Amino acid sequence: MTNRHVEFAMTDNHQMGDFQVDFAQTLFMCILYISIGTISIICSLTTITLYLTSRDLRRKYILYLVLDMCELLDAISYVLLGTGRGHQLLTGVMAVPITVRACFFTKYWPQSLILGTQLPSICTMFLSFERIMAVSKPAVYKRMCTQNFKYILCGMVPVWGVLTLLAAGASVIGVDGDRVVGTRHCAIITSTSRWYATFHFTFIVLAYVIAFFSTLIVWATRRVMTTLTKSKYGSQDDKLGMILAMSGTSIILLASPAVVMLTIRWDITEWGDIEVAVTYAMPGFLSVVNTIIAFRFRKELRAQFYHLLGIKTIHHKPEQSMFTRTTLTSRRHTTVHHLS
Repeated sequence: MTNRHVEFAMTDNHQMGDFQVDFAQTLFMCILYISIGTISIICSLTTITLYLTSRDLRRKYILYLVLDMCELLDAISYVLLGTGRGHQLLTGVMAVPITVRACFFTKYWPQSLILGTQLPSICTMFLSFERIMAVSKPAVYKRMCTQNFKYILCGMVPVWGVLTLLAAGASVIGVDGDRVVGTRHCAIITSTSRWYATFHFTFIVLAYVIAFFSTLIVWATRRVMTTLTKSKYGSQDDKLGMILAMSGTSIILLASPAVVMLTIRWDITEWGDIEVAVTYAMPGFLSVVNTIIAFRFRKELRAQFYHLLGIKTIHHKPEQSMFTRTTLTSRRHTTVHHLS
């Protein structure tokens, strides 16, 4: 029996709050993560390119552009995760014990895993804040949510990233960092303290829950407005439906890995690498699903895509907000009154 097989045989006595190691299952996990990450990178780069090549799209969807950049980071984290664990596996050191502190400070993928899930969540919270204000305080929204304000929100995203990494690093300085884990998966739950891991997985799920219900409030409010005013907001209803679909899907895809990781960290149950791989791979599909939904519902993205391919050029008229509709209606009435 080779040293590598001896090491894997030793994992039968693994510690609670840790992962199990099976060569075939762990190899499947690494290949799956690299494959998903590669596909997600292509999807994220596609939408980012469309935004960057259109001045109107950049200004109008600046927060969505930042969200796509954060999702790109998430996709890259899957590639780093797969290659990092694959290297540990193929060199025969996956089952060699390591401390939590060493996992965080000596491996190159735990930090990207944290940023790749938290930054899209914080972007989603900012978008939810903007939607709620647009409906509940339209006058304040029009005055406050200027382009500069959106730039400030965008700047807060990397600030959050720095703060959360500092908190994660601080969480392993004390006794929690001395804890020895039986494998070198170096996931978030085995690279940070228990309290930080719990905060991380709770936060990313709650962020999308907030986004979903805030969008639902916006959708219900617009339905009431449509009924009372007898006017239609067709394109905006489609846009809200798209956001509801994206938020609802995000909750489902993020809740499953959060449950699996927290039950492992709190010694509630044990999972093999196949179960961990399948559930933790779910957030990797967010970029793919969101790209498909965006192309389906957002005409401006499709128009820009066709334009870059040289297939056809569509001069799409920008969607009018409720403020623009009111202004245009007022101008129309004023013009008619003047002519009469």
